[in-house]
Amino acid sequence: MITLPQDWHVFDNADSVAQKTVEAILEIAKTAIDERKAFHLVTAGGTTPLAVYRLLAERETKDNKSLIEWSKWHIYMGDERCVPTDDTQRNSLALHEAWLKFSKIPKDQIHYMPAELGAEQAAKAYESTVSGIEFDVVLLGMGEDGHTASLFPGRNHEAEAGRLVQTEFHSPKPPPERVTLSQECLSHCRHQIKLVTGKAKAEAVEKWLAGEELPIAQAKGKQTLVFISQESLPQV
Repeated sequence: MITLPQDWHVFDNADSVAQKTVEAILEIAKTAIDERKAFHLVTAGGTTPLAVYRLLAERETKDNKSLIEWSKWHIYMGDERCVPTDDTQRNSLALHEAWLKFSKIPKDQIHYMPAELGAEQAAKAYESTVSGIEFDVVLLGMGEDGHTASLFPGRNHEAEAGRLVQTEFHSPKPPPERVTLSQECLSHCRHQIKLVTGKAKAEAVEKWLAGEELPIAQAKGKQTLVFISQESLPQV
């Protein structure tokens, strides 16, 4: 029997993880808007976050009485791939197609990373976008190697220490050139929700629980939650 940290929550499957994530986001958004008149959300790429965005799109469609103040939402990206804007590898394209093209959120409050400019220029431009913002929710997915956003195990970002937005020119996963929020920036949040689903993640989860310094383990908000599917836990 695995003993999990108190902030880890296990669900039967990926659908349940996505549903719980949406419930948490909407609850935090209401509190943020009530208290500070705005809600700032950092999105993640990947399959499980995509399911979250589709559910949010459904909620918007059904929200005929405007119970949710979508006009107060601000959307950011955790990372992006440096390819053309219409390339299917773009996180922004997937996010747009799953949710934001249907959304009531004002277009000027949707902050895509301009990765088509190249990593260095895009990072400089996005630095000013996120500077000074304490995010309400940061969503993070995890790859099979324990990476999150475009922060990969064993990569050296020390030369960019202090930057909120960093570059990656030799990603171990294609495409090689990327832009990513730094650990410092991802951690500047009130709530961080890490989403882990799929059997292939079990080995990385085992390393994470053993204390290995994987990128997914290093980012931490004021409150950090892990929503994980049963199949992603290591077998013992």
